Amino acid sequence: MSKIIKWRWGNLALFGIATQFAFAETNPKDFSVQNQPHLPSANTLGFEDGRDYFSYKEPVVHPLRADKKIRIQFFFDYDCRVCSSAQDILEFYSQMRPDKIVLEQYPVATIENQFSAKVFYTLKALKAGELSDALLFETAEKSRYVELASPAKMLKWAEQQGLDKQIFAKTENSSDIKEKIKDSIELTEEYGVFTYPYVVIGGKYVLTASTLYNDDYSVAVLDYLVNKLEKEREK
Repeated sequence: MSKIIKWRWGNLALFGIATQFAFAETNPKDFSVQNQPHLPSANTLGFEDGRDYFSYKEPVVHPLRADKKIRIQFFFDYDCRVCSSAQDILEFYSQMRPDKIVLEQYPVATIENQFSAKVFYTLKALKAGELSDALLFETAEKSRYVELASPAKMLKWAEQQGLDKQIFAKTENSSDIKEKIKDSIELTEEYGVFTYPYVVIGGKYVLTASTLYNDDYSVAVLDYLVNKLEKEREK
């Protein structure tokens, strides 16, 4: 475990909470404006730090956005069984609260595993970022991820999506993508990401798979934390 993770989480017993982060299967739901989850009254919520969400001992501090919106940072990996479902919940919430939050996506990356960052930023560079969502959904099946982790199979997949595989290969090996992978590794370490999905709200609070499995519950916790951050800013 890196020193950064230990520093961020302080005395939080990572081993003790690890069992709560098991990648359980979710029940995907078709989100729409007509299918908005019921949010309990703020007065009835009883969410607890260490159970429904987690807090950094030392928040990750970044300059406030000019529009004062709260950043929700979604760290994901294509080798994830539930990241696609978590993304659906987060995107739905961002549509509910466009005046309050902005959703950002970041691939998890380490020195040993750079696949997700390489593919994600290559697709973005080719202006095919929407294919990342399709890939995240497709690789929710472990066997499919293992198959596409092969460079040759990944190129074939890209070609099947209408991309030029030679341009794809050239782009993913470019100096620009290598620099973005390096940035992803640093960001993963800075935020102490040790599981996925891993969602950071305002640089201070964290949600994982233990919360991001049910639309009503997840959205209620997100709303609770966003409102909490807004009140903290007013002090």
